[in-house]
Amino acid sequence: MIHYVISTNPDDRVLQRATYALSEGGLIAFPTDSSWVIAASPMSKVAVERLYKLKNVDHHKHFSLLCNTIAQASRYAFISDAVYKRIRNKLPGPYTFVFTPTNDLPRSIRDYKKEKEIGIRIPASVLAARLVDYLKQPLLATSISKHMIPELAEEEAEESWPAGKYDIYSYQIEEALGHLLAMIIDPGDFEFKGPSSVVDFSKDPFIPVILREGIGEIESFL
Repeated sequence: MIHYVISTNPDDRVLQRATYALSEGGLIAFPTDSSWVIAASPMSKVAVERLYKLKNVDHHKHFSLLCNTIAQASRYAFISDAVYKRIRNKLPGPYTFVFTPTNDLPRSIRDYKKEKEIGIRIPASVLAARLVDYLKQPLLATSISKHMIPELAEEEAEESWPAGKYDIYSYQIEEALGHLLAMIIDPGDFEFKGPSSVVDFSKDPFIPVILREGIGEIESFL
């Protein structure tokens, strides 16, 4: 279930297995630059349904599309020239940018969305980038929270973890969620510095709204 790879040069055989699992509607888990995520192919209605059920959230909640480039993201989100100039030097990096979606957003996602917006992530992660390359399309992803891991949820309740400070390991994901996942990819030595910053350009591209201040610098958007 757990496949170990080198973070800077993941094994092509593992990437091929992951691509096959995703194309068959499976879910995979792997770390980005800010958190572990569970990802699905956005073209698979079955996979999108599985992702929502696993996360146990309202169908109108928004997951993010993991892309490789702004050009790729612009197929699914309206990104004006003015916004492009503001975000190009931030990416790849720990940001989630929210935009108005284009008509190319897969139907499997649009069917679940009430509000007209989509989150875009271009993480600084070789593994994520290679997976997107292999699949030849973005990944629909949601972060793995400590509440999804019983061991971490119990420790938080006992106040044994400082606020916002916790690590999740692949073996914990396998124990808690392995029966729901096709694969877990573990690149070994990596460190999360905190959550991504979330900046919303969907309402007004000239006056973005800071939805979450994470590790990505936000002063330039204010």
